[in-house]
Amino acid sequence: MKNRSFRLGDGFFETLRVIHGSLHQWNAHYARAIACCEALAIDVPNVYSSDFLRNAIYKLLEKNGIKSGGRVRITFFREGEGTYKPETNRLGFVIEAKTLHQREFLVKDKGLSLDIFMDLKKSISRISPFKLLGNQVYIQAAIWAEANNLNDALIINTDNRVIEATSSNVFIVKNGAIHTPGVDSGCVGGVMRMAVINAAVRAGIPVFESEIDRNDITFADEVFLTNAVSGISWVG
Repeated sequence: MKNRSFRLGDGFFETLRVIHGSLHQWNAHYARAIACCEALAIDVPNVYSSDFLRNAIYKLLEKNGIKSGGRVRITFFREGEGTYKPETNRLGFVIEAKTLHQREFLVKDKGLSLDIFMDLKKSISRISPFKLLGNQVYIQAAIWAEANNLNDALIINTDNRVIEATSSNVFIVKNGAIHTPGVDSGCVGGVMRMAVINAAVRAGIPVFESEIDRNDITFADEVFLTNAVSGISWVG
């Protein structure tokens, strides 16, 4: 196996939702992918334009018979061999697509159960806003949540601030205002996160990027998570 994503975790991924046959927030996902390539010093061939990748996804959706609701994952990686020092910085990718029976975002009747995972902390760096391969903080947090009969786990950074869940951004509502950790806290710069922020601003709801700790979670009026595939999930 010569693939650097398998051997070294040298890459990242994007997951996006297919709603009524269309790619939801595709432009935002593509922009984040290009930004991650720049952060990781991966060269993007000119042929890998937004239209090229989008058309490749639609061809796969057609081949897999996905006409309405679906989930797409694109794994991007640095091609070639080499050890830690790459032989090339050229971008490669693999697209996966599966059917989702829900054709649109739905809010569940029951809220999520969660707690804060304390065993590992996510570091803050120029690459922390991206969905990198092999991130054990999320993997171990998800295992811990399952072992403790929780739906999800909240992640903390090296400053002991709550920054996100295992696969979602976190928001709290307090006194009529929405608060969410800033990307400079180490959280992933989620596509749905930004969509919610923009929607709140258009609706005239105050939104603040601010530090969040355990007490903020405990005493919030509301807590909810956002994810590009599941949309908005409220916490019970």
